[in-house]
Amino acid sequence: MMRITLSQRIVHLDLKGAPLKVSYLEKLLTTIKPWGVTGILIEWEDTFPYTGDLVEIGSLSNAGGDNMYSLKEVQHIIQFIKDQGMEPIQLIQTIGHMEFVLKHPTFAELQELPRSPAVLCPTKPRSQELVRQMIDQALEVQPDAKFFHIGADEVWHLGICAQCQERALNHKHKATSLYLDHIRDLVSYIKGKRPDITLLMWDDMFRGLDLEILQEYKLGESVIPVLWNYNPEASFSIHPKIMAIYGQLFPKMWFGTAFKGANGSCQVLSPTSRYVSNHQAWVATIHANSDRINFCGAILTGWSRYDHYATLCELMPVSLPSLAQCLRVLTKAEGLNIGIEHRTLGPYHPQSFRRLMYIQLTNRTPETDHALNEILPPAEWPGEQLGRCVHTYFIARERCLALLSSDLVNTWMNPWQLSRQYTVPGHVEGIVVAAEHSWTELQVIRADMTTYLSEITGERSTEEWVKSYIDPLITKITKLGERARARLLCDPSVRPIAPE
Repeated sequence: MMRITLSQRIVHLDLKGAPLKVSYLEKLLTTIKPWGVTGILIEWEDTFPYTGDLVEIGSLSNAGGDNMYSLKEVQHIIQFIKDQGMEPIQLIQTIGHMEFVLKHPTFAELQELPRSPAVLCPTKPRSQELVRQMIDQALEVQPDAKFFHIGADEVWHLGICAQCQERALNHKHKATSLYLDHIRDLVSYIKGKRPDITLLMWDDMFRGLDLEILQEYKLGESVIPVLWNYNPEASFSIHPKIMAIYGQLFPKMWFGTAFKGANGSCQVLSPTSRYVSNHQAWVATIHANSDRINFCGAILTGWSRYDHYATLCELMPVSLPSLAQCLRVLTKAEGLNIGIEHRTLGPYHPQSFRRLMYIQLTNRTPETDHALNEILPPAEWPGEQLGRCVHTYFIARERCLALLSSDLVNTWMNPWQLSRQYTVPGHVEGIVVAAEHSWTELQVIRADMTTYLSEITGERSTEEWVKSYIDPLITKITKLGERARARLLCDPSVRPIAPE
């Protein structure tokens, strides 16, 4: 099989969820650089220190709640990436995924769909002014930027407001023109200021368009689209028509993979084989289309939330084994040797994975520690303790959910029995013991997770993860334990008592 050639292998940092403290970020960057990383895509969202008219949407007003980042820290992060020999690329959303801006009353009038702050209305003059200000401030902190990413994906609402409907009605390309006009004007503005900058954007809004429309807007001359697909091999598919159109229109293209954050909106683990499968599918796709498309760059995305309002999903330390192996797939396809050993637990299967992690994390020995570390050596795993703790939580959660829905509870302490006080302490005692064990285990995990999260992210994200994932379980187990203990004090019931 012929080799692929990539000029860029970019790792995406989605900072709208659990933004990384600078101290941890430095460890992360120095760790992943030898894995074959050539650059970092930084999606700031509300962690950027916007000033002036934009101050309320960014970190200077602590809009995200994690007190990150100051202007000095942003400049340091960009310079630190460069000092490691990698390319910093900033991503500023410009029409879709604008919740962090449009949720504020100051900018709510720019929502395309009232009460839904996801999409910017492209026909309001103030909209173009807003995104230009955001881009200007981002470029000011990186005057030598070679690349810039304008997002522009998943624009769910187009042609909704009256002004947009009127303009779309009078245009030959209807609602599509609203999006394309907005992007063309924005790209023209950026290129006017930075003629040599390379502009990237997600491709999904192009996928249903005919070649003639895209040719008319001449986007092939001004942007490089990033064709993204995060599915594993079994469900990976890109329509041949898309490839044919892109091959005619764009001299160069990048592609977007995923190493975390694509396995479910509230998943906490990053199964390596699932994400490796996505990268293997991409390698096969690039080979199959090498005669028509010049794929020269890859962005390995690592989503922290599915959107601004979604809960936190896979945390960065948990996903580092996945990132290492995904990079290995790409560099191996390029014929590069970057020293990442092939470390894997084998094909991902929920039951076998849970069983293995239960053994490794509840019966700690040097041998089981070694088995766990085969996923990634400790020296190459910044945040390893948090990664272990999340795995421990995963197993504890499975045990708690199993107890709550167990035959033991449903047979000897179900709602009908409780409402009629018809129980026997011999069986209830087993529920008390199991509930107390789970409660104690969750309290330990809660304390550990709070400590480890505080080392890598801010107060808001630490509290959010704990209260989203651990505290609801504690509440359920506590309630079960209280009911069981109350019935444990009672003698075996003689007959069901009708509720009052």
